[in-house]
Amino acid sequence: MHITKIELEDIKSHVHFAREFERGTTAITGENGAGKTTLIEAIAWTLFDLLDYKKDDFVRRGAKKGTARVTFESGLDGREYAVYRDTGTGYYVYDPQIKTRIAEKKEEVSRFLWQHLGVDAGTDLEALFRRAIGVPQGTFTAIFLESAGERKKAFDKLLKVEEYRQGAEKLRETVRFVEMKISGVREKIARAEGELARLDTIEEQLKIFAAQTEELTSVLIDLETKTAEKRESVKVFDEIEAKVGELKTAFEKLSAEKTKAEFVCAQKENELKQARTAVEKIKIVEADYHQHLDALGKLTEIERERGEREKLNVEKQKIETAQANVAADLRRFQENLEKALKAHSEIARLTPQIAEQELMEKRRDDAIEQIAQSRAKEAEIKRLDGKMNDLRGKYIKNKEQIKDAEAKSEAAREYEFLQRRDSEITRDITRFRAKLEYDEQFQTEVRGGLCPILSQKCLNLKPGETLEGFLQHQFGEIKTQIGTLESEQKTLVERLRIAREAEKSAATLDNLRQRETEISDEGKSYKTEKETLLKEIVDLPKIQEDLANAEAKLKQLENPKAKIRILDDEAKREMQIREKLTEIEKNSERLENDRRITIEKLESYKDTDANWRIYTGTRDRTATAHREFLINEAAAKHLPEREREYETADRNLKAAAESAEKIENEFSVAAKNYDREQHQTEKFALLEAEKRLAETRANLTNAERQKTQAETEIERLSAIRKQMQTEFLEKERLEKIAETTAFIRETLKEAAPRVARNYVFHVALEANQMFREISGNAERTLKWTEDYGIVLEENGFERPFVSLSGGEQMTAALSVRLALLKQLSDVRLAFFDEPTTNMDAARRERLAEQISHITERRTFDQLFVISHDDTFENYVDNVISVESVK
Repeated sequence: MHITKIELEDIKSHVHFAREFERGTTAITGENGAGKTTLIEAIAWTLFDLLDYKKDDFVRRGAKKGTARVTFESGLDGREYAVYRDTGTGYYVYDPQIKTRIAEKKEEVSRFLWQHLGVDAGTDLEALFRRAIGVPQGTFTAIFLESAGERKKAFDKLLKVEEYRQGAEKLRETVRFVEMKISGVREKIARAEGELARLDTIEEQLKIFAAQTEELTSVLIDLETKTAEKRESVKVFDEIEAKVGELKTAFEKLSAEKTKAEFVCAQKENELKQARTAVEKIKIVEADYHQHLDALGKLTEIERERGEREKLNVEKQKIETAQANVAADLRRFQENLEKALKAHSEIARLTPQIAEQELMEKRRDDAIEQIAQSRAKEAEIKRLDGKMNDLRGKYIKNKEQIKDAEAKSEAAREYEFLQRRDSEITRDITRFRAKLEYDEQFQTEVRGGLCPILSQKCLNLKPGETLEGFLQHQFGEIKTQIGTLESEQKTLVERLRIAREAEKSAATLDNLRQRETEISDEGKSYKTEKETLLKEIVDLPKIQEDLANAEAKLKQLENPKAKIRILDDEAKREMQIREKLTEIEKNSERLENDRRITIEKLESYKDTDANWRIYTGTRDRTATAHREFLINEAAAKHLPEREREYETADRNLKAAAESAEKIENEFSVAAKNYDREQHQTEKFALLEAEKRLAETRANLTNAERQKTQAETEIERLSAIRKQMQTEFLEKERLEKIAETTAFIRETLKEAAPRVARNYVFHVALEANQMFREISGNAERTLKWTEDYGIVLEENGFERPFVSLSGGEQMTAALSVRLALLKQLSDVRLAFFDEPTTNMDAARRERLAEQISHITERRTFDQLFVISHDDTFENYVDNVISVESVK
């Protein structure tokens, strides 16, 4: 497979990124922070479900959601697919050819990727990417520097070795399950044997139950015949009893109806009497009733007249109140007119004083302005004095800094020499320590003073000198040299610090001298400005005296201008007041005319109170007759109806009496023909017969049920006998499965280390070939050991990974990881994030050349190199520059 396009929206530093990619080796370059590593992270998150931090931190700051879309050409079918994922819940695979989503959600997408990446279902894609395809920046060699236990934990998971152990462990549950099933089958067989022991007894019981059923059937037939005869006899007595009961009920019902008719007839007779009495009473009070109604009508009219009279009285009162208000307004405006006339004469008296007031106000304002200007100039002079004092302090401090910088600039001259010497000491210490580590490793391989290569005593030793002693002497010399160099370096570091500070101070000397000139010029400017201000300050006491005189004169005048403004407003109201007085006099005349008219209207209502008293007396005198008429009016109206109702009730009473008498005679005849005692005797005999019949039926049902149960149980036990044979066969089958499962479990236990060794063997072969090609040295052998450690064999010696140089570690780790990827999957895709770390120029050049050869030999379809180093640009097929967004 190979990636054809990457599209990002609001992912980390990328607002929008879209770029197509070709097969071969691609170098991705750019400044720090431009988002080069983000491209690898987006691919890891989308295709391999790997993200080393929270999704919220993957979103560009300020954005709500980030999206990534990776398009690749599948090695399975050669078609293009796009995998989309966002920081919300969106995750799917899109087929652009059919324009349809073909996988939704994480589970479906994972199954699709396992298939098209060419890895086994269930493969940990995160571990595959982290350990082989795209190792995070700065961790390329980290796992090989860990302990054997940590390496085993990491690579067992990647190589699926742990799955064999887990499979064996999970089969433990299978073994237990099969053993449990065997125990269950054995229990079933034992239970069946126990139940079959009852079969003979149940067959004997079946014969007894069959005989009982036959006997009870015969008895039941005889009882049913006798019971039917008794039931017919009781039925005849029941019919006679029902007839007597019906007649009795009818008689009681008609007796009740007769009693009700008697009550209704008496009630209607009483109502008729009441209606006739009401008619007589109405005739007596009818004349007074009509007088009462006439008095009520008259009183209603008089009440209306009283309302009209009250309205006129209110209107009269309002007019009189308005007349009082108009009189008060007349007096007030006459007083205001007098004030306006006085204001005219006062204005004429004050007008000559205005010119003198304006002159004094001008003198006062001029004096205040001159005083304010003088005080502002004095404050400015004081501010300039403060600034000049600050400049003097700055000038002195700047002088001291110039003096100090000139002294330190001498020490800065030896900075370059000290820096070169520090680098030389660092290289020498590194070289001696590497030699010491190598000799210490060599010492561990020495046995009995024999050379580990030739397995004999070393011929270069002096007489009496052992190989261990020689090595200890070498260790002492090397450690002494290292100690001497470290001591010198410690002194050198302090001198370098002083020289570095001196160099910084020397760099500021020109700025300090320029600042000295600026401070001097600024001080001169302040001095000139101060002298100018001193010349401009006036005689302040004389101006203050002029101000006091002007204010005294103004106080004496008492502000005639303000007084005239007030008086002028009052004088201008003269015409308005005169017009208002004319209007008030007109209103007074109108109100007096309205008052006379209202009084004339009130005269027409002078007899209202007398009429009210007359008709009130009539109303009160006839009130009793009115009430009596109203009380009896309704009853008198219903007299014809009451007469008809009484006649109807009397007829109903006579009919009810005749019906009751007839039913009473019929009931007496029927009661004489009914023998209750004989009826009860027959009913008891029927009850006993039915009871014996029910008992016999119950016994027969029970016997039939027991017979059926026995037959069912015999059938069930026969089935159990057949099932027991099946259980014996199942037991044999499960015992064979248990034996096979135990064998598979033991095989899986033994397979885990063998599989691991097989993977290590093939990966080591591939990794050694790549290492030799990258390093350019075919005499060295790279080994990947069974504890997943890296060892480099050179000149017959094995060097562990920790003792290799930085460049050798990077090359070895790169070779093993690429070999792993080839062995574990069909993915021919890898990412290298800063792979030249710790490599010298020659190795960087060789690594770049070998990485380009990987795609040329079709070993891998596509490689991505992210680096600040421009070494790769001459060897890769494509170069992509990522620019930071500002």
